[in-house]
Amino acid sequence: MTGPDEHLLSVRGLRLRVGDEAHDVVRGATLHAARGEVVGIAGESGSGKSLTLRAIAGLLPTGVTVAGGDIEVDRVDVVRAGPQALRGLRGRTVGMVFQEPMTALNPTMRIGRQIAEAARAHGDLSRSQARARAVELLERVGFPEPARRYRLFPHQLSGGMRQRVVIAIALAGNPSLLLCDEPTTALDATVTLRILDLLTDLVRDLGIGIVFVTHDLGVAARICDRIAVMYAGQVVEEGPTEQLLRRPRHPYTLALLRAVPTRDRDIDGLRAIPGNPPQRGEELPGCAFAPRCEYAEPECRSGIEFVPVGAGRSTACRRHPLLAAMAGGLHD
Repeated sequence: MTGPDEHLLSVRGLRLRVGDEAHDVVRGATLHAARGEVVGIAGESGSGKSLTLRAIAGLLPTGVTVAGGDIEVDRVDVVRAGPQALRGLRGRTVGMVFQEPMTALNPTMRIGRQIAEAARAHGDLSRSQARARAVELLERVGFPEPARRYRLFPHQLSGGMRQRVVIAIALAGNPSLLLCDEPTTALDATVTLRILDLLTDLVRDLGIGIVFVTHDLGVAARICDRIAVMYAGQVVEEGPTEQLLRRPRHPYTLALLRAVPTRDRDIDGLRAIPGNPPQRGEELPGCAFAPRCEYAEPECRSGIEFVPVGAGRSTACRRHPLLAAMAGGLHD
């Protein structure tokens, strides 16, 4: 484990609010990432994963504001940084990889030129140097004959190869942190594994850190060193991937795992989570999962507190001793 001074990314008590709504949509999120580490943010749609990622990059949608907390990326205070500082942060320190590559790429521009322009935007390069950098990056992300592929347009590529171009653009400024927002959602299983392997190679070879947002715990298990599980704007559990998936310490994590098919549990044996998630901005005085939780007690609705449950692990559940005695992880 890394010490606090080694954190490339530090998010502490982040609160996000939409417009003039009375209650936060992200409530006190805390997570850290170091160089050479992949940290996952996992949870269902609407849990606040992508908003948290955009807050880290200083790219919150119009109407969403930081209501509290701190974000530091490589010692830059993202919450209080001005527009010029944030522009410098993006590309040079932080690279973004989005879910759908066709919306991230210009369909009328050759892929090599798009990478070269990103390289020039974030570095003092001539046109020829930028072109050479683009060819180098195409090779780095797995393109055969990169000099020839430089001239292709996005529509001439498969979905997986387009996503590799997006990753190359994100790497053009030599960032130390990649923020990946569901980068494999639109890809089939085989291509997904290749993209995950590529990202793993980048961490190993370049020493970058990655924050990887996903709703798929199977994907998280493949790539992440640690996982933070989010529900209704709260980080409810965090810890090393293998420990968290084998022995969850929060009922929501356990419920997610019970919904994942395994070799010993086919689709007929999956368990749905009863009830519905809270509405956006709904007041949640205690644990947001309590109304859907089969282990909840009245005290669960009165407040939450993160407690350590082992080396590098923490949970926001009062009933974690009960879960500690249970099996039911992803690999059981």
